[in-house]
Amino acid sequence: MVHRSGKVRGFHIHATDGVIGHVDEFLFDEETWTIRYLVVDTSNWIGGRTVLISTALVTRIAAVEREIHVSVSRADVQAGPSLDAADIPLAERLPAIWIM
Repeated sequence: MVHRSGKVRGFHIHATDGVIGHVDEFLFDEETWTIRYLVVDTSNWIGGRTVLISTALVTRIAAVEREIHVSVSRADVQAGPSLDAADIPLAERLPAIWIM
């Protein structure tokens, strides 16, 4: 199924053990124009941090319920490295989860 990105903004992100936030933006691959990461606002959970979650971790999209399910735990998201602390080129080698 195809959706406009504007319609998916605001979908709640469900980790394997609970809600972690909602989709705020998307990061696209500049060569293929595919979505590489969901930019997730976790302000209602871990105090205003923004998390990047790889689309490879998406297991299910429930459009009617406005939910995206990912194969990562809340603990994994909370323990993920910060983008500010990363010593790698941002555009090329982001891991599955980053916290900004």
